Amino acid sequence: MLLSVRIIKAIILVLTMISGLSMNSSIVVEFCRTWSQKHQPAGHILLSTAVTHLLLQCSITLDGFLYLFFSYVRFVQEVYILDLTILYFLIEVCFWHATWLSIYYCLKLVNLPNQFFLQLKRWFSPCVPLLLTGSTIGSFIINLPLLWTLQITFHPNMTGHMLDIDYPHIILNLLFGCFFPFLITFSSIVLSIKSLLSHIMKMKNKENNFRRPPLKAHVGAVKTMVSRLVLDLILCLVAMGLLISKLRVDVVVDTFCWLFLMLYSTFQSIIFILGNPKLKTKLFPCI
Repeated sequence: MLLSVRIIKAIILVLTMISGLSMNSSIVVEFCRTWSQKHQPAGHILLSTAVTHLLLQCSITLDGFLYLFFSYVRFVQEVYILDLTILYFLIEVCFWHATWLSIYYCLKLVNLPNQFFLQLKRWFSPCVPLLLTGSTIGSFIINLPLLWTLQITFHPNMTGHMLDIDYPHIILNLLFGCFFPFLITFSSIVLSIKSLLSHIMKMKNKENNFRRPPLKAHVGAVKTMVSRLVLDLILCLVAMGLLISKLRVDVVVDTFCWLFLMLYSTFQSIIFILGNPKLKTKLFPCI
């Protein structure tokens, strides 16, 4: 690795570690401080998401140090494989949390005269804890085989490494952990935006009060979900590209992927804070 590139990456690693850990820790502390049963079910999703974001930032930071300073060379390669498995597990849990949150707001905003949709509205809220637990366990199970199916080959000059991948498993992993929840999230957001725009147009035709607090909260929620959707789409493309290339990429692509991965959890926390008025007032009072 070129010295200048390594220095840039080291600076990015330190800055994202400080910003990501501080913001995600603040979010978790604030949610725990103000937690009450009345926050169900959205509170369960948001708190679980905040905790997962914090753990993801810790994993990304550790992965950054292992990759940048090649600490894994001093250990058995299983140490690095374990780190990569935990990283993918936490990313996929974040994807599923975004899915449950988008479904929750979709059910709040959309009214369809469909029996399945009405039944979904009835049972979704009581089942949120089970859905969060089930998606976490499912992500763990589907990532567990990575401990045996991934192999790392280090270059002779120790300037990099590449992965030996079991493609049937990794494709199943990406489909279940990334693309399937992403598709559900995308569909839910499209329905939410369509319903919200229709409601805004009706309110504008009746009276100029479409900025009332409840509607502003829904608009903020949709903006948050759209921002998160764009972020997750880029992550899907980055993860797929790196796995297909087996990490054998040029310096420019490698640096871009490194930068995005290091900033991913920080971006998540910023979107999370800006999409929650109480957190925004508490943590970003000047905005």
